[in-house]
Amino acid sequence: MRVFDLHCDTIDTLTYANQGFFSEFVKPGQTGDLVHNGIQLAADRMPCPWCQCYAVWIPDDLSSFGMTALEFYRGARDWFMRHTSPDGPVTQVRDARDVLPTLEAGKVAALLTIENGIHLEHLELIDEVAQDGVKMVTLTWNAANAIAHGSAAHGGLTSYGREAMRALEDRRIVIDVSHLNDESFWDVARAARRPFAASHSNSRSVCGHPRNLTDDQFRAIVDGGGIVGINYFRGFVSNRVKGFDAPADGEVTFDELAAHVEHFLDLGGEGAIALGSDFDGSETPEWLDACEKVAPFRDRIAARFGEDLAERMFFGNAHEFFVRNETA
Repeated sequence: MRVFDLHCDTIDTLTYANQGFFSEFVKPGQTGDLVHNGIQLAADRMPCPWCQCYAVWIPDDLSSFGMTALEFYRGARDWFMRHTSPDGPVTQVRDARDVLPTLEAGKVAALLTIENGIHLEHLELIDEVAQDGVKMVTLTWNAANAIAHGSAAHGGLTSYGREAMRALEDRRIVIDVSHLNDESFWDVARAARRPFAASHSNSRSVCGHPRNLTDDQFRAIVDGGGIVGINYFRGFVSNRVKGFDAPADGEVTFDELAAHVEHFLDLGGEGAIALGSDFDGSETPEWLDACEKVAPFRDRIAARFGEDLAERMFFGNAHEFFVRNETA
C-alpha cells in the first residue's frame, strides 16, 4: 500500500494554531509538528509509504490575523521549511521524480502547494513560490482575487489571471481548479496549455454542492490528461449534509463516498481519480477522520472496485500525473 494525497490543510492548522479563527478549533494537546500532532495527519501515524501535498491555505478574509496574504503565506511557508529536511522524517520534494526515492528511504515525501493565489498579484511573486518549490496552486478559494473567481463569486478568469496561468505553467506548477466557479473553470480549461488538477473536488451529479465538478468538467480534466482528488468532507460527499457535522439521520457512509468514485469511473476516469482528503481542513466522516484510517478505507475500495483501481486511486494516478508534469 502507498498513498499520494493531493490536499490537506495541516500546515496552517499547526502554524497558526493560536491565531485568528484557528484558536477556536485547535484543542490543547493537538498542536505539534508534521511528525507528531493530535490532528488528522501526522507522519508517525501514517500506516504506509506516503506522499502528501501540504497546502498553504490563505483565507479570503485575514482580518482576524492582522497580516497581509503575502505575510500569511510566508509565515506558513517558513514553518513548513523548518519542519522538513533531507535528513528528517518528512522531506520536501521539489521534483516529482524524487517521490519514489524519498519513499524508499523511509521518509514522507512532502510537496508544497498553495490553496488560494490571492497573494500572487504580481508575476515576480510567482517566481518566489517557484523558488520555494511549490508544485501546485489552487487559483482561488471561495471569493474573487486578482486571478479568477471562486465558487461564491461571479466572474471568470481575469486578464492578469491568464498571464499568471502561463507563468505558473512555464514553471511546471500545476494549475488547480478546485474552488473555482463554473465560469472561471471553463476559462481555465480553454486557456490551459498543460494538464491541470482539481485537487479536492467530488461529483456534482452525486452531491449537488457547487464546489463539486459537473460531468462535463470532469470529462474536460480527463481529456486533458489531468487529475481529480476525491474529497472526504461530509458536505461534498452527501446531499444529506447541510453544515459541517454528521447529518441527524446518520453518519455519511462509505457507500455515499464510493458513489463518487463509481460515477467518475462511469465517465472514464480510471486514470484520473486520486485522493484529495482535505484532512485538517474539513469535517470528515468518523470512519475516515485520521490518516491511520486510510488503510481500511483502501481495503474497502479494493473490495468494491478491484486492487488495480485501488492502486491507481491511492497512488499511481497522482504520481504519474506529477512525474508527467516534470517531463512533458
